[in-house]
Amino acid sequence: MELLSSEECHLIALRTLQPQIEKENLVIINRQLDAGSNDLQGYMGEYYKLLLDVENTETKTKHHLQYFVKSLPYKNAPQRAECERKGVFLKESTIYSQILPNVQRYGSRKLFPQCYYSRDDVIVLEDLTLSYRHLKPMEGYTLEHYKLVLEHLAALHAASIAWEHADQFNIGDRYKAVNIELMLDTQNEWFTTGLKGIVFLAARHDKYQTESAQAFIKDKLYQLLIKTKEMVKPSKTIKNVLCHRDSWDRNILFGFPSQSAKVPNSCCIVDFQLTKYCSPTLDVLFVLYIVASSSDRLAIYEQCLEHYYDCLQSEFVRLQVPTNLITKENFLEDCQRTRLAALKFDYYLNVDRTEMYLRVIELQPNYEKKIMAPIEELVDYLMDHDNIRVYTPQ
Repeated sequence: MELLSSEECHLIALRTLQPQIEKENLVIINRQLDAGSNDLQGYMGEYYKLLLDVENTETKTKHHLQYFVKSLPYKNAPQRAECERKGVFLKESTIYSQILPNVQRYGSRKLFPQCYYSRDDVIVLEDLTLSYRHLKPMEGYTLEHYKLVLEHLAALHAASIAWEHADQFNIGDRYKAVNIELMLDTQNEWFTTGLKGIVFLAARHDKYQTESAQAFIKDKLYQLLIKTKEMVKPSKTIKNVLCHRDSWDRNILFGFPSQSAKVPNSCCIVDFQLTKYCSPTLDVLFVLYIVASSSDRLAIYEQCLEHYYDCLQSEFVRLQVPTNLITKENFLEDCQRTRLAALKFDYYLNVDRTEMYLRVIELQPNYEKKIMAPIEELVDYLMDHDNIRVYTPQ
């Protein structure tokens, strides 16, 4: 199967190099599509590197172009069927081709990789690894890393609001595809299986062996966890924005002022499959709960919330958006309301959700301690907030 035709590659190169080259003067000398490295493999897609050698026949100038390509998982029929059923690529191609370019017009920085071509089954993007990189294993996140990511998210959120203000419309209403929930939904068996896993592990936790705690876990915990799906819908309590909704470390790349520099001065985010029009607090909390450990989060939590809000207000001033659109009180209250979704997602991503975890606990003594940490934080929160409010979405 030829994923991209020669005509499509010609169009991709032309879009990259215009206005330097006229269509009739662009010739492709060589094109090559290589499978991505193992660390780029994902469940909802296959990843490739597209290499194009082209020449401007008028000036005899040659260019070597490199792209990142995402496609439906053609090599795995069940995965492909699942992606097609959920509309994964239709959603992401709509976001890259119709939404993000308009948001970028109001951005104070580069917000995402540029999209050069998309179909319902393939997306051709700028290869960010030419200018950015993931942190290396020995390079842990510091407060400054978290602040960079939160500044970036504030710029993305504010730019989406500015676009709406300028064109007098609602992103969620105009682009229905953006509100398809692919993860925290009761139709997703991964989600419901994860909820049952939380209940099972919570009942095993040494801290919850009292009669009252066991009754709470048996009678209330699952129903409270189900409410997570309501919290990721468009909010009626805070101004909704375009949220990335998947800001874990593999979707965050950092830019450095030089190859030898140890401290990044920028970042960029990739992968917009889970993007939603919803409360900005979800993006903020997902970073703090997915990337940070519980001990790190405790140390930086309040500073990070403060930093994000200050950055958002600065973006509002720059874009001439009313600063009272999201007040600090409104923001902090919504952080408390949506914290359940972040806690649930922390478990979802950081816990091995296989039916064999009891076997793994037996084989790896430290594993139980690791998986019980997010369980404890989640259950403690719900026991303190078992009357947690859920609002009807817009």
